[in-house]
Amino acid sequence: AMQRHIALADLVVGAVLIPGARCPILIPREWLQRMRPGAVIVDVGVDQGGCCETIRPTTHDAPTYIVDNVVHYGVANMPGAVGRTSTFALTNATLPYAIKLADMGYQKACRQDPGLCAGINIERGRVTNRPVAETFGLGFAPSSAAA
Repeated sequence: AMQRHIALADLVVGAVLIPGARCPILIPREWLQRMRPGAVIVDVGVDQGGCCETIRPTTHDAPTYIVDNVVHYGVANMPGAVGRTSTFALTNATLPYAIKLADMGYQKACRQDPGLCAGINIERGRVTNRPVAETFGLGFAPSSAAA
């Protein structure tokens, strides 16, 4: 079904993120041949390898390239184009967590908010994020804050 929709699309936005791991390839090159000439693929996950097989990181100076008549946009760190706005958005999203950590300490805050605990990657020298451990071939140990 996804292949059929991509073939009909004028614009495909890939926005896959697996924290700490490479994006899975969801759009293989052979699918590009079924897309309309001039169609566009924007791969937001390009920083983690992208979900389109033919995507590669680009810059704002040269943001696009064409493969099989499909325009590819793979600017790494896309929010960098609107630095002030993206900084406000990031701050608004993360400040409540920073305040909670400062007020409670990380262990108590994590026990109260399992989502916060899921954001711990390394604790006391141990890799506590399974995808990060797998990506880098390191041992995994669950966070003590989850207990």
